[in-house]
Order: sequence, then C-alpha cells, then structure tokens
Amino acid sequence: MKQKKNKAKLFGWMAFSVFGIGLVIAVLGLSNAVKEIEDVSVSKTPSAILASAGVDDSELVTLPVLYYDQKADDCVNLYDLNLRDALNARQFEWESCGYHNKGIEQGLVGFELDDKYMPVAFKGKLTSNKGINFDRWFSNVDGKSNSYAGNLQMRYVADGAEFSFVAEDFYPLDEADFGKGEKVNEDGHNHLFTMNFAVPFTVLGSGEEEFVVTADDDTFVFVGNQLAIDMGGVHEAITGRFVIRENGEVYAGVDGEELAYSGIRVSDGTGSIIRIFHADRDSSESTFDMKFSGMNLSVTNAEVAEGGGIQIAYDPSDLSYIPPLGESMVFTPDSTEGLVIMATIEGVMIVMVSVLAVMVARFMVRQKIEG
Repeated sequence: MKQKKNKAKLFGWMAFSVFGIGLVIAVLGLSNAVKEIEDVSVSKTPSAILASAGVDDSELVTLPVLYYDQKADDCVNLYDLNLRDALNARQFEWESCGYHNKGIEQGLVGFELDDKYMPVAFKGKLTSNKGINFDRWFSNVDGKSNSYAGNLQMRYVADGAEFSFVAEDFYPLDEADFGKGEKVNEDGHNHLFTMNFAVPFTVLGSGEEEFVVTADDDTFVFVGNQLAIDMGGVHEAITGRFVIRENGEVYAGVDGEELAYSGIRVSDGTGSIIRIFHADRDSSESTFDMKFSGMNLSVTNAEVAEGGGIQIAYDPSDLSYIPPLGESMVFTPDSTEGLVIMATIEGVMIVMVSVLAVMVARFMVRQKIEG
C-alpha cells in the first residue's frame, strides 16, 4: 500500500512538473508575441522604419520633379487692352513691367484637381492673375514653356523623422536655356519657371504628421486630390503648413494664421499622396523650402533609385501614379490585430496541451493505484 502511495506521489509530481513546464512555455510564448507586437508598433514610426531599412541619419533622399522653363511675357499695359486680351496678356515677369502688385491671392484654384490630376484655374479677381493658365504652366507650349526632368535632394534627419529641402536662392534651371539663352534680369539667374511633383505616404494617424512649405509666388499643395494649402499670387516668401490629426482630419493654415479644418480627411493605415504645384513668376527673388515631419514617406531602396541611394517612390511623368504600399520600405498596414489573435491562439493551445498532460498524468496515476 505504501508503495502505491509513493508511486501516486511520484506521478503527482510528474503531473505538476508537466503543468509547470507547460505554463512556463505559455508565458514565454505570450511574452514573445507581445514583444513582436511592440516591435511592430514601434516600426510604425518613420524613424524606426527607415532605420530598419538602412536609411542613415542625414542621408540625401532624391525627389523626382518636373520643371517648366517659362518665357517672360511682353510688358503691356493691361488697361490699354480689351478684356479678352488683358486676361491672357501677362503671366510671367511682373517686376520689370511697371505693373506690379505683390500679395497673396487665394481662390485662384479649385478645391479638387481635375481628371488629369492638375489644378483647375478659377482665374482670380480683377487682377493680373486673371491670365492664369495651368495648361501653359505644367505642359510644353511652343514659344511659352519647355519641360525639364530633374530632382530635389531632401535631407533625412532621424530625430523627428524629418525630410527637408531648403533653398533661399532657388534657381533649379540656371543651366537650362529656354531656347535663346534667355536670362530674365541682371542677376544672371534663370527666373520664371514652374514645377510639380508628388510625395506618396502612408497615413500613420499619430497626430504628429506635418508638412511645411515656404515659398514666394504661387504654391498649391493638395492631399490626395484636394487643396490643403493655398498660397496663390505673386508674393513675398510666406509659409503654409498642415497637420494630420489622429482622426485623419487635415488642418491647415497660411502665413501664421491659426490652423483650421481644410475639409480633407484621410484614413489611418492607407496610402495617400501630397501633390505640390509651384510657380516663380517674377524676377525679384526665388525661395522654396519644405519639410515633412513625422510622416511615413514612400521611398525606394538603393537598387531601385536611379544612380543609387534613396528615392521617393513616384513617377513624375505619370501624375496618376501612386506606388503600391508593398513597393516602398515604409509601414505596410499589417496592423497588430493579427499578431494579437496569433498570440491568443498560441497561448490557448499551450495551456490546452498543459491541461491535457495533467489529465493524462492523473489517469496514469489512477491506473497505477488501482493496479
């Protein structure tokens, strides 16, 4: 009888040990799953994403851009022309023409891009901006505009996940001639140009996503196909900015004004795109600075980027192009939900195996005792 009790104790300890081992395995399994969830959550920040992708602090990031060299229009007195001619008389070069009215003029473009992903001109009020013509601004027009493919070099700074470009003297077409070596004024710079580009990104919904641009003359910034920053007109350098709130609402403001809801809303975890259209229309100055902060920009790896390095994943010759999320090195919204489910299933299975092991051990103990 004593021998049977000793066997029962032995098997009891065995059962307890199996249960303990199972419990330890369950805890470790859940702990690893939680760690994996935390790693994925951390990787949703742009700095963590780019670090894991091998993008170093202060690395240059190439941004493909389409430039259009614009020819200075003839200097005419708008008041000497009939209305039809006056509306189309002069778009580029105001400084040397005598009629010069600097100041921001909002409302020159519609809220949404057209079906070709281009701004829609509202023609402005009774000002010189009545001549605004985006077909000329952003396409080749004989005797008026020539296109040039180029790029901007943004600098990435891990602290704050900032991509920035700064140029207080911004003359990207100094080496390009309109056709007759035309230089607009005595400073020798090739003034009068337009440019458009786009930057795809994945919406984080962190509440810390921000874009800031400082520029003189017309600058229109669209999120998706809707207008967020409106800095139209020929004007001194001013600043516009927008932030994306945690609920996806885009708040924007210009020239130091309080940010207000723009009417744009984006969804957490989805792909979107920032489209920027800019014009330098007179020869007094040319400034263009911009900064993306806390944003998950779509970038290619070194093998994909032309000439090596890191490049914004965008094709400027195709305005409708938005890279698939899987094509970039940034966060793909695998969400943590799947990991939570997997961790739960893993834990439940381990606990079930442990319980089963205990039941088997108890059964064996009974058999031994009864035998």
